[in-house]
Amino acid sequence: MTEISETIVRAAQAGDEAASRTIVEALQRPVVATVFRFLGPGWRREVEDISQEIFLKVFRALPTFDARRAKLTTWVYTFVRNHCYDVLKRRRLPTSSLQAVGADEPQRDVPDDRELLPTANLENQELGRRIGEALATLGEDQRMVFVLREYESLDYAEIAAITGVNEGTVKSRLFRAKEALRTQLAPYLQAGA
Repeated sequence: MTEISETIVRAAQAGDEAASRTIVEALQRPVVATVFRFLGPGWRREVEDISQEIFLKVFRALPTFDARRAKLTTWVYTFVRNHCYDVLKRRRLPTSSLQAVGADEPQRDVPDDRELLPTANLENQELGRRIGEALATLGEDQRMVFVLREYESLDYAEIAAITGVNEGTVKSRLFRAKEALRTQLAPYLQAGA
């Protein structure tokens, strides 16, 4: 996620619409991608609405943001985490593969230039599907740590601040998540894919 200058943040806190738009433009893709990866494909239709709800919360609370206490991106990811957890508490949906869509629903992926393009080749598409399925089986805490570290490239201190646990717990959750994914993906990887 791109870090936003203090000048822009202060302008947005003062009500400057252009500064607020700059913040949304910088954060929209990473927020939407993180929400999609964390909640999974069963939430495909709601990802944009959920992301919009997060932005509403962020901008309502923006006047209270203190750059001396946290980076803006860390602060925003805390909103993403908390809102995703709230959404899951309100309604649990069964998980499904990244490719499973209803007949009336067009397949739509959240664009993210950092991940392998599923159309690059069939092996990448299959691996992406299997990783998505395996990721959906992780517990919420492990899944959030994995997404923030492996997809958003946040450091342990940032993840600890976002999740409200110490760095040792972050490392432990990440280790357990990777081990679970490795175990689930082993048959596929051993098959020579």
